[in-house]
Amino acid sequence: MGLKFTFSLAAVFALLGTALPGIHEPPVAAIPSDGSHPRPVVLELFTSEGCSSCPPADAFLKQLDEANRVSDVDLIAIEEHVDYWDRLGWRDPFSSQDWTERQAQYARVFRHDGPFTPQFVVNGRRDFVSMSSREALQSIVEASTANAAELRLLPTDNSPRSAEFSITIENAPPETHSAVLLLAVTERGLSSNVLRGENQGRNLAHAPVLRSLTRLHVPKAKPSGVTELKAKVALDPSWKRENLRFVIFLQEQKSLHIVGAAASTIPH
Repeated sequence: MGLKFTFSLAAVFALLGTALPGIHEPPVAAIPSDGSHPRPVVLELFTSEGCSSCPPADAFLKQLDEANRVSDVDLIAIEEHVDYWDRLGWRDPFSSQDWTERQAQYARVFRHDGPFTPQFVVNGRRDFVSMSSREALQSIVEASTANAAELRLLPTDNSPRSAEFSITIENAPPETHSAVLLLAVTERGLSSNVLRGENQGRNLAHAPVLRSLTRLHVPKAKPSGVTELKAKVALDPSWKRENLRFVIFLQEQKSLHIVGAAASTIPH
């Protein structure tokens, strides 16, 4: 279930436009644009605190999230903790059977024999784990130029236990007719002192962790082609509001391609 992780952090820092002191590696060249406007890209990571191969992947995603942009692409990072490692010595406090099932859906679409960690999925279109950083980051940039709907997510009201939003969908491509609209809540700044299992004794810091994922009802579009809706999502009082990020994305049900995304925060 665990695989060795082989990203070159020097190449990652080069593409992010920062330097990694003491390491010298040819910089990753900027990827030529085809003239289209880059769209937000959702980068999912299936991971577990019980997997010894996962911390480097978590660190890689955290670095990308902190940079916020990769080669002019708005990156939306989501860390999804699976639960099949929980029986092997350490119960991941962020794990969920729901995220395990979500990964299983990807495994079927990508024709994998089964799930594994760590696994990155780029806009639901391709996955990687042991590729070079150059190939991984190029897949992010390429995904940003795919035809996609324009989504907007605006907070309208919030309370200690819920948040409300206004959502707009425009210029949806034909393939979105069978897509579902999902609203994710992620939380930054989470970490664990792991007491048992493969990562015993380590303090693991995470990229934005998926807290909840809600399927929204989407009304018919107006004659103008614009779709507007309201959404309300429950918040656990233990989640730190200042670290929460809300993400909406359209995902085609058969291919699992993500064909539009947007993100927002709410007032503290």
